[in-house]
Amino acid sequence: MKRMTRYTTIERPVSRVRRLVAQLWPLWLLLLVTLVGWAQPARSAEAPQYDVKRCCNLCPRAANRASYVTSYQKNFTTLVQGKDGWLFRSDAELSEQFGPDQEGLKYLQAFARKLRATTGTRLVMVFQPTKGLVHPDKLPTVSPVQYSWSFARSQYADALENFRRIGLVTPNFLPLLGEGPREHAFYFKRDHHWTPYGARRAARIVADRIKQMPVYDRMDHDKQFVTRRSGLIRKVGSLQDAAKQLCGYSWPNQYVNEFRTEVKGGDDGAGESALFGNTALPPITLVGTSFSHGATDYNFAGWLQEYLGTDILNVAIAGGSYDGSMFEYLQSDNFRKSPPKILIWEVPAYHNLDSVEFYRQVIPLVTNGCADSKVLLEKTTAVGPGTTEVLYNGGGQFLEMPSGQYLIDLQFSDPGIKEADAFVWYVFGRKDRMDLEYGKRVKSSGRFVFDLREGRDWSDERFMSLDLKLKPEQVTDGLTVTARICRRQGL
Repeated sequence: MKRMTRYTTIERPVSRVRRLVAQLWPLWLLLLVTLVGWAQPARSAEAPQYDVKRCCNLCPRAANRASYVTSYQKNFTTLVQGKDGWLFRSDAELSEQFGPDQEGLKYLQAFARKLRATTGTRLVMVFQPTKGLVHPDKLPTVSPVQYSWSFARSQYADALENFRRIGLVTPNFLPLLGEGPREHAFYFKRDHHWTPYGARRAARIVADRIKQMPVYDRMDHDKQFVTRRSGLIRKVGSLQDAAKQLCGYSWPNQYVNEFRTEVKGGDDGAGESALFGNTALPPITLVGTSFSHGATDYNFAGWLQEYLGTDILNVAIAGGSYDGSMFEYLQSDNFRKSPPKILIWEVPAYHNLDSVEFYRQVIPLVTNGCADSKVLLEKTTAVGPGTTEVLYNGGGQFLEMPSGQYLIDLQFSDPGIKEADAFVWYVFGRKDRMDLEYGKRVKSSGRFVFDLREGRDWSDERFMSLDLKLKPEQVTDGLTVTARICRRQGL
């Protein structure tokens, strides 16, 4: 009992000491930190510093045109390293020549006049400047390709003036060229598209020009639209993707704000109207490329609606080049039943628009080919791989059909046919070839329409026969084609 009593007597003071230490420990810790702080030299508050290695520079392989072997890679010949992580394409964004040649201008003018004479539609040419024209401050100090920005600017200005000279309504993008750094860039650093901010500025320029057109004053443009930020776009740039394929490494993705435009106080019914075939379609239609396509996040059509105060039917196609959406739209019921008052054609300036074959197809589409004309010859023929004669001006009475006055209208039984080679033979043995092709993303019905060749040396040639050539992989079981020839309307 005495040992137990002595042990208990010692335990009580120790426990009190421990409790006292526990109670005073926060104060002792604060005193220690204060003393250490006094002992250290004073430091100013500043952001942490990191040792970051800059990425990236193009590899030497990217400068070799022979390195671009796939069809995808050939769209980026050749990549050029700019300042601050920017990339350019020498053939597209560093071009010094713009717009069609004189023959192309003649056909473009004929197309615009046919639209206006047949449907009352006015064509607005949105010929947006290239990345190199808008952002010369991002070009390399020493460029691996020859490029004169001042010369390119003058050529681009001449192209805009040529469009106006032949009667096209052409918004003026010259104020955008070489304007220097801005808070929000017009183009993405490593992609060939404009940013949503670039789309907004382009839409403002286009809308301001359209508002000067008399036809706009006769439209109902009192609808109110509102544009709001809807999120972020994570842009994996097309140019940086090509660079990764060539060099094996990539740049970081670029993030910009995303915007959506809606009718103020309600839903936008323009898309539904077109979808369900209603006749009350918008008075303005937008054809174009992925710059304008609704699913590509740039909101060009949305900005246009807000600035113009009217609905716009957007039929642009991503990946359809400059011609795909035009081919598709001119063959649609929307155009046939309710042609627009204004047709906005958005075209990147690296497309020269001088393909005569393109105009020989879209001009007769405006008047619906042979659908509303007297057909002189018509035949339905089974076609297989290789070359097949599908029309022949003979076997009975020979018909005088000068090439400059007639057109061909083809309808395949398989709507999936998007490519064919046409060979037109004339009485004295001359032959003309037409490459008929729709892009993979163009919705087609298997129909092709084209004018016979015209010009000083061709217009008087007499049509004799038409051959079509198909590849084996294009031919399906029981494939047929109905070929017609008729006189062009308006002659």
